[in-house]
Amino acid sequence: MKKALLILLVMALAACSRDGADVPEKLVVEGWIEEGRAPVVYVTTSLVPKEEPESLEDIGSHIVKWAKVTISDGEEEVILTGTASKRFYPPYAYTTGRMVGKAGKTYRLTVDYGGVHAEATATVLPSRPLSSIETVKQANGRYIIRAAFPDTDGCCRFFHRIEKVDSTFIPSPLAYTDGSVREAIIRPGKSIARADDHAGGFASGERVRLKFCTMDNGMYRFWQAFEEQAYLADVPVFTLDGNIPGNVSGDRAIGYFAGYGCTEYSVEIP
Repeated sequence: MKKALLILLVMALAACSRDGADVPEKLVVEGWIEEGRAPVVYVTTSLVPKEEPESLEDIGSHIVKWAKVTISDGEEEVILTGTASKRFYPPYAYTTGRMVGKAGKTYRLTVDYGGVHAEATATVLPSRPLSSIETVKQANGRYIIRAAFPDTDGCCRFFHRIEKVDSTFIPSPLAYTDGSVREAIIRPGKSIARADDHAGGFASGERVRLKFCTMDNGMYRFWQAFEEQAYLADVPVFTLDGNIPGNVSGDRAIGYFAGYGCTEYSVEIP
């Protein structure tokens, strides 16, 4: 399982009540459109935590393959096609070659499945370059990535993919220093698909694909809340009882649809 199913799990945990009441199944939408790239949308049903852990096969049964997914840029509306591919994880997503993200444009996503209607809008902000990027060796022999960038008008986030390890980009833990020049300390994010979660840092010899993405305040708040819930899910003393503030609307739907302006870099770990 990669990012999409991790978000499905975190959202399910966040929907739990303190008294253990049953949680109704919801439609989970995770989608984005980047500047110059086609939209990608995952559609699943929420996974309600149980006493007995579910197998990967059970979790895979939550993937929705027959939803109607459309995207509009205000001038044209396109129906996305469900596609099975190893470049997605879960290995099934909705996309199209008929529309790519353009900076300044607002996109409307709609998803219909099983009587549930979900929708969201997202604006693609202009991409911004990094000012500098370097690798820093730690005492444990692993590496972090340090990146500097000018102060942005909006909000930003880093995503990374370790080549030959990750099949998709993973959100990097938030670690920024504010100032006239902002600095980010980038460590490997959690991936429950890895045998080694890289908690100690990036390994020597790895190649890391790094994305620096601009986004609106709503999506920045979403990622902050997601990271907090993912952290608290690992701490037994805490009980989660609040939903992550996504921008997908619908009576039985949760999730997010993001617009990103992204610059991508390849980082060689010494």
